[in-house]
Amino acid sequence: MSSLLFLASCEHTPSDKSTERKLATPSEEHIYFGAFPDFGGSEESVTVDRIETFEQLTGKKIAWAMFSQNWFHGVIYPQEQISAIRASGAIPYVRLMPRSDEEQGHTETRYNMQNIINGTFDDDLQIWALKAKEEKAPLLIDFAVEPNGDWFSWSGVFNGGAITDGYGDPDYPDGPERYRDAYRHIIDIFNAQGVTNVTWFFHFNLTSLPDEPWNRPKYYYPGDDYIDWIGFSAYGAQEVTEEWAGLEFSTQLQENYEHIMEIHSQRPVAVLEFGVTDHHPDGNKSKWLDDAFRTILDNPYLSFKAISPWHEDWENEDGSYSTIRLDSSAETLSTSRRWLKDERFISDLKFQ
Repeated sequence: MSSLLFLASCEHTPSDKSTERKLATPSEEHIYFGAFPDFGGSEESVTVDRIETFEQLTGKKIAWAMFSQNWFHGVIYPQEQISAIRASGAIPYVRLMPRSDEEQGHTETRYNMQNIINGTFDDDLQIWALKAKEEKAPLLIDFAVEPNGDWFSWSGVFNGGAITDGYGDPDYPDGPERYRDAYRHIIDIFNAQGVTNVTWFFHFNLTSLPDEPWNRPKYYYPGDDYIDWIGFSAYGAQEVTEEWAGLEFSTQLQENYEHIMEIHSQRPVAVLEFGVTDHHPDGNKSKWLDDAFRTILDNPYLSFKAISPWHEDWENEDGSYSTIRLDSSAETLSTSRRWLKDERFISDLKFQ
């Protein structure tokens, strides 16, 4: 297919964005197709070219483009990235990342949950909210992704963990409670500024680490009064040295779907990140993707309403590479394109 023909066949239908607010659930069996289309290691090198390159690779327009707004640059409205995504025809999906650096596995001293709750960044967040409001166009946001993992500094393990007597409700684990209240605080600020064009996502990891009762996603959930969509990350082996068996998408869903249902309520569910490394000695990436797409389209547990594959490679500390991109081999790209041809995956978001 020529590039001109591709762009013509995938062009978005014009609409009046000024009247559109919250992201609606797609009709019938449709599933929105968004992506993180390789915006670099800091997840913020957003360009129209990167989006169009990804779309030509997969043969499909993306509904949203996901990127990170890293607070080590300040709590600043990312106008340049948002404008680039809008110019591509996609909707911006912003991941608010409250961290002072990109190092993982440590306690955050500045942008921690307690400081957010205490109002330390309220002025900056109010400015952020007003700039979002001024655009009068839809914006998708999540805050501090995968809090039930043990890698990011906003994780429950670094903010009080399982103890219950250091903050708030004496019967509630402090780590998740601080996260929940920090997220509520941010949304309260946006609401106070009259922001109505933001859709809020709660984004957890499908498997909890540590796998302990206090660390289940339900304890982090801000509640239906705050959140519009829920979603999760589900990865297979991300390094060639990591165990392959047991990390199939269908296996992870079977073992953890009850944790989703604990907070599912009436909110639509998205697979907000998924992928697996290529060239693993114990498994085949193409088969892993086959299993993932097949399960997304048909499983006995729940109906998914959006997907967002993670499209990035990176170098690990030992010099090996994690090859998560959908074009890590001709076979995996062919597999991805075959599944994405399914008419149930759609590129146009509906708002209400």
